[in-house]
Amino acid sequence: MSPRLFCRLSCVLAVILMLAACGSTSKLHTESSQHRRDIRDFPRVEVLDFAVSATSDARGDEKQAKYLAQVAEAAVTFADLIAEQLRERGAHDEVSREALEGPALRVTGTITRFEQGNVVARMVTGFIGQAHFEAEVVVSDNSDGRILGTFKVDRNSWPLPIGASSNALQNTGTFMSGAAKRIGTELASARGK
Repeated sequence: MSPRLFCRLSCVLAVILMLAACGSTSKLHTESSQHRRDIRDFPRVEVLDFAVSATSDARGDEKQAKYLAQVAEAAVTFADLIAEQLRERGAHDEVSREALEGPALRVTGTITRFEQGNVVARMVTGFIGQAHFEAEVVVSDNSDGRILGTFKVDRNSWPLPIGASSNALQNTGTFMSGAAKRIGTELASARGK
């Protein structure tokens, strides 16, 4: 292998590592093929803010208040990102961030873990200060609450060698964005688009 080719392959691998993160966003899980067919029948979708069950080890009222504000913002941001991805794919006639009148697919869920971590600690040690984002996403019928499908989001920053600059790029924002893309793609596919 020529040095030039080796250098190019190394650069490609470095970019992939910078954009990647440990963990995953599952495919759309449905209990039956009928539930998947039911998802296809909804031309409208509402994406509601997420609930939060995530907690923090932060000590002190000020740190706890800061954490609660961050995770409350994430509950709205994650829903915004999912709605944006659904609109981009154009599989639904209407995508709303508010509850809709009449039949619609509802997408919401719970953020179960949210840790922004510490970028400096990750850069220095490679593993201390990891970022984590975990959520359970529920797809249901808005009229009767019947669950039609779910997604499991479990993302965290990679423990990389000391000084690895890709650690700085792995954060809750990129994790939410990546999960929203997967959810948008899966729901568009379920609609047959």
